[in-house]
Amino acid sequence: MSSSIGTARRPGVVTFVGIVIYIQAVVALAFGIVAFIERNNAKFSLVTGQSSGDLIVTAIVEVIIALALFAVGTGILSGLKGARLLVAIVMGFRIVVAAWWMVTHHAGGFHSAGIVTIGVAVFVLWALYAHKESDEFYEGAL
Repeated sequence: MSSSIGTARRPGVVTFVGIVIYIQAVVALAFGIVAFIERNNAKFSLVTGQSSGDLIVTAIVEVIIALALFAVGTGILSGLKGARLLVAIVMGFRIVVAAWWMVTHHAGGFHSAGIVTIGVAVFVLWALYAHKESDEFYEGAL
C-alpha cells in the first residue's frame, strides 16, 4: 500500500524551524530548572524581581513551554499538518510570555531576551505559514 504522506521532500526552512524550536525548548527547560533551583537565592530573586513563589510559577510555566516545544518540534519535522496549528498556539503563547516578561522586568538582559524570543517566534510563524515550500510540504500530510 503506497501513501503520499512522507513522499514530499521536507524543505530546508521547515528543518530549520524544527531545529529552532528544539533550541527554544532546551533554553526554556534550562531556564525553568535554574529558576526552580535558585528560587530561594536572595540575589537571584533581587535580579529577577520575583519572590520565591513567583519563581516557582515561572519555573513551572517554562518547563511546560519546553515540553510543548519538544512535542511541536517533533511534529513539525515529521510533517504533521496539525503541528502547524500547535506551532501557532505555542508561538503565540511564547510571544505573550516574552512580552509580559519584558513589561514586568525592566532590566536590559530580560528586555533583549524578550525581543529575541518574539523575533524568533515571528520568523517561525512566517516560515510555516507564508512560505510556499512549507505549504506544499504539508499539503499531503494528515
